[in-house]
Amino acid sequence: MSAYGVEHISTPHIDQIGAEGVVFEQGYATAPTCAPARSGLMTGRVQNRYGFETQVMEFYPSNYVEYISGRWLVDTGEFKVKAKPSFPSAWQVHKQGTPPTEIMLSEILKKYNYSTALIGKWHLGVHREQVPLARGFDYQYGFYGAFSLYAPKKNWSGIINHEHDSFSAQHQWKTGRKEQAAMMRNGKEIYEDRYLTFAFRDEMMEYMEEHKDEPFFIYGAFSAPHVPFQAPVEYYCQYPHVEDENKRVYYSMISALDDAIGDIHQKIKDLGIENDTIIWFLSDDGGASYTHATDNGPLKLGKLTQFEGGVRVPFMMKWKGKVKAGTRYKYPVSSTDIYATSVAAAGGVLPSDREYDGVNLVPYVNGQNKERPHQTLFWRADHIWAMRDGDYKLILSTRDGWAELHNLITDQSEEINLKEQMPELYEKLREEHENWQKEQLKVKPMWPRIMDKRFHSEDGKEYYFPA
Repeated sequence: MSAYGVEHISTPHIDQIGAEGVVFEQGYATAPTCAPARSGLMTGRVQNRYGFETQVMEFYPSNYVEYISGRWLVDTGEFKVKAKPSFPSAWQVHKQGTPPTEIMLSEILKKYNYSTALIGKWHLGVHREQVPLARGFDYQYGFYGAFSLYAPKKNWSGIINHEHDSFSAQHQWKTGRKEQAAMMRNGKEIYEDRYLTFAFRDEMMEYMEEHKDEPFFIYGAFSAPHVPFQAPVEYYCQYPHVEDENKRVYYSMISALDDAIGDIHQKIKDLGIENDTIIWFLSDDGGASYTHATDNGPLKLGKLTQFEGGVRVPFMMKWKGKVKAGTRYKYPVSSTDIYATSVAAAGGVLPSDREYDGVNLVPYVNGQNKERPHQTLFWRADHIWAMRDGDYKLILSTRDGWAELHNLITDQSEEINLKEQMPELYEKLREEHENWQKEQLKVKPMWPRIMDKRFHSEDGKEYYFPA
């Protein structure tokens, strides 16, 4: 986003949300992958609390022959099938997602007489107890899985495609709009020929028009700029100076997204509900640096990793008349704060039968509360542990034996490992993380993971992170 100082792309409409509200300079997602991060966002609780540890997976090997084939015979590139096989049953795979025991933001707002809509990507479960209409949404439009084609194959005349060579990308192109990539409206499969980013925009604007005279909540879950890379030709033509075809299509997708968000923002103004509406904008994880379309610089690495490039995300909020325009908020905030802030804005209270990780951000961004919203933030995905405590960041692998400690104020690129220089602080933070797991994480991960992905940092270090 150009609001964060990049010069190779302009996102004026997204930037406008922050300019008329708040830009969070250190906004964090609860995971570096989409499904766990979206679950944390929608429940207001770090998803590890209820066993949503790693990415929802569509397929698992069902026997040793499939496992050995996937580990040794299939070219999976930098993705590596983990050493110990897991053979969950079909019913276990099918029940992956946010458990029904969690209270989603849509469900709690329904109790306060809000009309609710999910428009876009879901990826929080396909079991009948987990689909949007069973989770407090009155209306659903979009797809249930991790991805879908932005335009159907029948309608590619005005679309520029860029296909990656990885086995996962080839799976996405082959799947197209079948299975969990199928387009759905209120739980029924439909045919959609519009470019998805604009279809989601149109659906959101129509929903606002229909519900402008009552409280409403829209979870507008755009899929852009997730793979597969597809962009309208008119946006592609805006970047003739970009020689890298991969980046050119990626930037085009972001510009289309920016225009769609600008239209939605303007619709809120035109409907006369601007003073009564909170707008949140954020990404569910950092840019996928492994696509080579983005590098998240100056932050280290990207999606799938708990380094800053994977969990620190573009994050903005606008509430006209309630939050001062043009605010740049410097302290770390979490995507779980959206839940707590939204419930408070609706005049509600958080359920008292569970612990929440988010806080109401309004007093903080308005300067009424001078403290940090969060002294500590925690992440865990299988063998990877990470935490931020004040200005310091701990990240380690319990399996691979590496550990790093960084001062994010002086070294946001996480290049200088202070572990040997500050052994007492390292041990203190590691103990804090262990205590957090013992005291707060009462359940085991609900499903096993399949793979790790290999990453190389600019200084040549090799890392493996759960995929």
